[in-house]
Amino acid sequence: MSTPTTTTAGEYLLLFRGREWYNDLSAEELQKALGQTKAWFERVSSQVKVKASQPLAREGATVSLKNGRVVTDGPYAESKEAIGGYLLFEAGSLEEAIALAKTCPTLAYDCAVEVRPVGTECPMSARARQLEQAQELVNA
Repeated sequence: MSTPTTTTAGEYLLLFRGREWYNDLSAEELQKALGQTKAWFERVSSQVKVKASQPLAREGATVSLKNGRVVTDGPYAESKEAIGGYLLFEAGSLEEAIALAKTCPTLAYDCAVEVRPVGTECPMSARARQLEQAQELVNA
């Protein structure tokens, strides 16, 4: 049972996905892209309350028991695409957060921006609470 997607005010996370597209740019193109991205971030920061923003290193590990593997070499073992960074901010609605993501200049370089509402409760905790409430009704 999934919980409905919220469209109300709250916190939203943008995840910047893509390959190392900047390696294919000339020095001039790279400076232009960097300038556009910095200007975008400054504009976003003036429009919404930014709570956190960081680039993510390309190296890392994924821990999983899938297929008997415990640890893989990186967070992007099956793909050349990786999450390059994140932006956590407050917005009035999911639609507002999506509209903001659509203005990201890296979209022109075949990158993607994933928009995710920050939940108020862990889905596993919510499911445990639902089961507990159902059991209480059975026992009543």
